[in-house]
Parts: sequence; structure tokens; C-alpha cells
Amino acid sequence: MDARFEVIDAFVDGERVDAAALKHALSEPAGRDYLVDVWLLREGVQEEMSADTSAPPAMLRARAPRTWLFAAALIACVIGGYFIGYRVSGPVGPQALVPPPITTTSPQAPAPLAAPVPTRVITVQFGTDAPASGGGE
Repeated sequence: MDARFEVIDAFVDGERVDAAALKHALSEPAGRDYLVDVWLLREGVQEEMSADTSAPPAMLRARAPRTWLFAAALIACVIGGYFIGYRVSGPVGPQALVPPPITTTSPQAPAPLAAPVPTRVITVQFGTDAPASGGGE
């Protein structure tokens, strides 16, 4: 490839090119011949690539049963897991959320816990008679 015709390659690839450089390259007969050759070559490669990437219809039909089989297996697993969990743990409802009664094994009931002594008391006043504060106190 001649360095003079790189602008033609860029043009065929769809890149932005300098119009003056493209005109100069195409002013020579060798440049015009190169444009036709590159255009036909790239067109042939693109047709071949598009033919290779498209799958035959028989192959597409062969994949469909596996997709449905996978979906059916997934649904069966979810439903089966639900029923196994229901059978093992029982129904889930209000009766399952009630905590068991507290029983003590000693004759004395445990003493209730005392709240800690506050270290700071904050007073909140609402209304128009509340004193204005500069903040930070």
C-alpha cells in the first residue's frame, strides 16, 4: 500500500478525511484504481462476514426446546422449594409471629433494668414565646 492512498482507506472505512487530500489522491489514475479495488474488497468481506454470523434456521429451531426446558425446570424448582419449606416450617402467618411466653425457672422474678442517669437535658419549646438562640449552646 502506498502512503499516498491512506486517505482513500480512511474514506472507504467511513472516517472523516481532508477533502483536499482525497481530491489529490483521486487525481491520479492509480488512486482511482485503488479506490475501486479497496471498495470491492471491503464489500466482499462484509458480505462474507454477514453470511457467517447468521445462523441457519434449523439451528435456531433446535435451541428453542432447550430454552423452554430450562424455564420449566426453574419453575419446578421454585415451586418444589416453596412446598418443601412450607412442610418443614409450617404455615407462615400471625400464629408464627407471636413470641413464646416468658417463663422463669427461679422462684424470684428478675428485677427490671434501670435506665441510665441522663448527662444532659435538652428542652424544646414551640411557639412564638420561645427564646431565640444563636445556636451552638
